[in-house]
Amino acid sequence: MADKKIKAVLFDLGDTLLNYGKIDPHEPFFKAAKQTWIWLKEQGQAAGWQWLYTFRNLLSVHLRIIWSHFTGHDFDSLQVMKNLGKKMGHQLTDQQYEDLVWLWYDPLAKLVTIEPNLHQTLASLRDKGLKMAIVSNTFVSASVLNRHIRELGLYEFFEFIYYSYMFNKRKPHPEMFLAAAKQLNLAPSEIIFVGDRIDNDMVGSIGVGMTPVLKKAHSNFKKNVPPQVTQINSISELPALVDKINNV
Repeated sequence: MADKKIKAVLFDLGDTLLNYGKIDPHEPFFKAAKQTWIWLKEQGQAAGWQWLYTFRNLLSVHLRIIWSHFTGHDFDSLQVMKNLGKKMGHQLTDQQYEDLVWLWYDPLAKLVTIEPNLHQTLASLRDKGLKMAIVSNTFVSASVLNRHIRELGLYEFFEFIYYSYMFNKRKPHPEMFLAAAKQLNLAPSEIIFVGDRIDNDMVGSIGVGMTPVLKKAHSNFKKNVPPQVTQINSISELPALVDKINNV
């Protein structure tokens, strides 16, 4: 690593910057279904029986997740909501649809934690002259995730944020990694990629020539880690790691 000069850090989002932890996704889903059903009724929109509304949305999401895993391409939750709303005869503005998808995400957002010194760590990396961006596999709309990132006071640190539904293929396919390197105007060898998934983050970043850094999380517990991967317990270890790689 002595011949490399790290000039940027790319981050995964879930369980890297935002800690969701090991949760049962059905619990926040059913809370979200209830509050979105109530919200639609309050907006004077047809929602039908609550159990049918919940089942319809659960089935729709599950089928699209299965299809995305098969094709390697994620869907946009905002567009899905608009399509379902059209079928149900909803008359909502674009802003109301964004409010609706936020309400679907809100119970999950309430479970998220971040490292207590995350802002200081990102500021330290920025002060070293490093560019930072986010590259994340997700079907959750940018309007939702960017709002959450802003509310946590993190948005200002990043040059850009790429979500997989914006691309033809999700990680570990090279497309998102190479697009990010191009946007940063850097060679992959000048970039650290930090993530929690060995299959998506580490394999993908190694494949394009980035420096892979694995943040320890439930998603990689007791899994075989490739030998070229550096493991960290928290994002706060990154400034010292960059200094080490750059021989500072």
